[in-house]
Amino acid sequence: MATPQEVVASITRTLDLFRDPAAKEGQKAQFRTLASIVKTTAVTLATQDGRLVVNGAPVDGGTLLPRLELHSVQQIEIPADPPVAEVFDLLKALADQPGDENIASRLSGNGAKRITITMQTFHFAAPAPPPAAAAPSPPPQKSAREVSASAQVNPDADIPAIVREATGESIGFSPSTAATRSTHDLIAELQERPDGPQVGDLLAILGRQLETAMKAKRTTQALTIVAGIVRAEQQVSDATRRRQYSIALKRMYSKTLLEAIAEVANHPTDREDSLLVLRRAGEDGVEVLLDLLVAAPTIEERRGIFMALTGMKEGTDQLVHMLGHHQWFVVRNVAELAGELALNEAVPALAQQLEHEDERVRKAVALALSKIGSSAAAEPLRRALRDKSPEVRMQAAIGVGRKSSALAMTIVVAMEEEEDEAVERELILALGRIGSPSAVQALIKFAQPGGRVFGRKPSGLRVTAVEALRVAATPAAVGTLEGLTEDGDKQVRAAAQDAVGDLKRN
Repeated sequence: MATPQEVVASITRTLDLFRDPAAKEGQKAQFRTLASIVKTTAVTLATQDGRLVVNGAPVDGGTLLPRLELHSVQQIEIPADPPVAEVFDLLKALADQPGDENIASRLSGNGAKRITITMQTFHFAAPAPPPAAAAPSPPPQKSAREVSASAQVNPDADIPAIVREATGESIGFSPSTAATRSTHDLIAELQERPDGPQVGDLLAILGRQLETAMKAKRTTQALTIVAGIVRAEQQVSDATRRRQYSIALKRMYSKTLLEAIAEVANHPTDREDSLLVLRRAGEDGVEVLLDLLVAAPTIEERRGIFMALTGMKEGTDQLVHMLGHHQWFVVRNVAELAGELALNEAVPALAQQLEHEDERVRKAVALALSKIGSSAAAEPLRRALRDKSPEVRMQAAIGVGRKSSALAMTIVVAMEEEEDEAVERELILALGRIGSPSAVQALIKFAQPGGRVFGRKPSGLRVTAVEALRVAATPAAVGTLEGLTEDGDKQVRAAAQDAVGDLKRN
């Protein structure tokens, strides 16, 4: 029976592979491994006070804990021998980015009945209702002289416009009348004719509505206005017209606005519009989110900010600078973000944090370097594979993929030195994911019943080598697997037969 920590490691490894589109074979092999664990072991995963609890025992959550928190999952109950399809749907949902539908609803919609998911609940303050419009007072009676005089005056003269075009197309549009219309109607008209002659007036009116919304702290209305304008801007190709939008948005974008929008970026109904507006803000949007990341007091708030930042690539200099922050959790969160964004320019700063005194930081750094996977990340990864903590070494191995062929011999050497069996298993699987000739050659030697130079060779590790050869799936790997179908070890023989059958089917 698997220990709670082994369950966490298996789920984490499966999720990492599910998020790698190029790791189809690895996904299949690892999913079978996880399915064999839950076939005989009931598993309950729970997030409690920023910790991961498995079957009642606190464990090191690694990257699984923030993944559960990212999806607002409080608890998952997987009974022994669950339907394989339900397990697959659960892992696929966890590997995906959160959407409008939470994981519990998604699985329920797919017909899941055995796996139970409890979602965290969050309470958001409702936006203040807009003030009731005062009843219009009857127009004052005008004398004939006043009527004559007013006819000579532009009734829209008090309505500011960024650009006002007096063309025949604008007949029927009155800025003074438009000023009394709802935000929804104005945005709809703007998006229907984003390059029409009335654009300047619409932008000016929406700008005043935005000022009113911000003063009244109606963030949802403010977000609707700015997101609507950004979407209209995206439809315009003419440079002059786009400059018109750019000027209007520059006036609207303030730090107060960005901070207000960043704070609702994790709300499901506001997420899409918030990210759109923050991306349009570029580096200013990133700066606001990073400031909030530092100040966020709870894991829920940090999770929301992290999710918003993963959708943006601007302001990477600020992100790299944050890796030198004095608070460990900020460095950890930023390291995870750098890995998600595959920021090669963050490698030198990440490498420096391999000396961080907090193991949680070093684990995040090791995984980030693995996900970046560039040639620049190779040397820091070698250092991570020699870290004093087995958890850090495991994270470094988990992230290694096919683009890390330069690490093959480093991993072979690390296997020779590794004393922790769980880490050694991850190193073996890493060689399978690399799949280079030197990696496969090392696996072939490791899978054989004798002649190993690494010391004692337990059956379990030989079975892992068989799984790695299945993932590599090169001609040399397949030939070795065929030979192992008659191995004297029952476990190895069965694993090899299963691997050969699977490769023939595919």
